Amino acid sequence: MLEIFLTVGIAYIFKRFGLFSSEHSKVLVNYVLYFALPQLSFKTAYNLGFSKEVAFVSLGAWMVIISSIACAYLIGRLIKLDKQNLRSLMVVSAFGNTAFLGYPYTFSYFGSEGLRYAVIYDSMGSFLAVSSLGFLIIKGGLNLRSVLFFPPFLGLVFGFLLRGFSLPEYVWKFVDFSVASLLPVVLFSLGLSFELSHAGKGLRLLIVALGIKMFLSPLLAVALFKLLPLSPLAYKVSVLESAMPTMITASLLMLKYGLNHNLAFASAGIGMLLSFLSIPLWVFIIKEL
Repeated sequence: MLEIFLTVGIAYIFKRFGLFSSEHSKVLVNYVLYFALPQLSFKTAYNLGFSKEVAFVSLGAWMVIISSIACAYLIGRLIKLDKQNLRSLMVVSAFGNTAFLGYPYTFSYFGSEGLRYAVIYDSMGSFLAVSSLGFLIIKGGLNLRSVLFFPPFLGLVFGFLLRGFSLPEYVWKFVDFSVASLLPVVLFSLGLSFELSHAGKGLRLLIVALGIKMFLSPLLAVALFKLLPLSPLAYKVSVLESAMPTMITASLLMLKYGLNHNLAFASAGIGMLLSFLSIPLWVFIIKEL
């Protein structure tokens, strides 16, 4: 937990002193998405295989996301939001930062064994959902190409396909060396991209969005994942992933296609700060289940 706070905090301080800028976070994000994360996805798929548990973690992630969208829609209609803000609330309430925040938190509390399930939840749950349901809500269309050629998803596919083959030791040494850089780079990029200036815009809607994403969604996950035959570790990691604040990728898509991007970035930024308090609380609850 402390290493997460320190890495994000140091990156933010460096940015404030002009050593880095927010633009530098894009380079680090590309490093993660195109180099380190695909290798972690490959390693996870190769070691786990496509088992029933992998399928059920993926299914559970979709169940939580769809349920969160439905709850956000009902609450949005209840408080009489216009169409743009209703769609915005549905997106920020449903799609969590299950990679850039989810991986470090999962590794911190559940180690490398737990991280494997976080990768499945993110790659086959969150990413596929935001690339399909997310695009339908944000843009009104589906970007199939972005799903099929997303590097971490390709890493999963090749991991499953090559599972029956024995790979040389130097391949795994390179993969392990690359994967070791993932979490520090992810956290540093988050620190560079964080902006306090988004916090005070649309406070009421922000409170509703964070309430759904960081408290209602994990409550739904506690109930929904109980319906699935999962190991205790897979169950705990899945609930933890569901408690992550708003996905940065979803925020960028909302900015690009004209939804309420102030709500999106405020949910992602303030949610990240709140997660330093809410995630330990959820871990305590999860361990008591």
